[in-house]
Amino acid sequence: MARETTMNTTALPEDLVRRARSADPEALSTIYERFAPGIYRYVYYRIGDAEVARDIQSDVFLRMLESIERYEDRGWSIGSWLYSIAHARTVDTLRRNKRRKQTPLSEWCAISEGPETKLADRIHEAALQEALVHLSEAQRQVILLRHSYGLSLEETANQLGRSIGAVKSLQHRAHERLGRLIRTSLGEDVSTED
Repeated sequence: MARETTMNTTALPEDLVRRARSADPEALSTIYERFAPGIYRYVYYRIGDAEVARDIQSDVFLRMLESIERYEDRGWSIGSWLYSIAHARTVDTLRRNKRRKQTPLSEWCAISEGPETKLADRIHEAALQEALVHLSEAQRQVILLRHSYGLSLEETANQLGRSIGAVKSLQHRAHERLGRLIRTSLGEDVSTED
């Protein structure tokens, strides 16, 4: 699979986290290499500005360095902790800019997948991009965290500060709405569905 650097918040070896908490450069470097590309894509997709995304990515890891010794695994992997920092910084930036700019999904896919997209993929991406705009912010976040970054239900719930049941409900409603919107966009008849 081409996306080896997707958001992976599965637990790192306990020894690696312990060494990172002791400021071991090799352990910190391993954490950076594992999570930096996904953090960048997460921020870039939300902000739509490569320079700002790099700044926020840098800030996330600076904050990690400043507070890693206090990190405790309380049911959140270190990856979830880093993404929560990225999320908070992204929201702060969006509020400060008072404008919401979204990157076209085709550009985001090119960042994570490479340029070998086919015409059919582009058509579906355009339909998906258009459909994502019509989801609520909470539904859009669930779809991104679950499908773009591969988080589990529990990790998604932790990331969003919601219960697992709420995440399941948001995901179900988002899937149903996306399906209807995409089929309509592609010219398929949805009038016979229940």
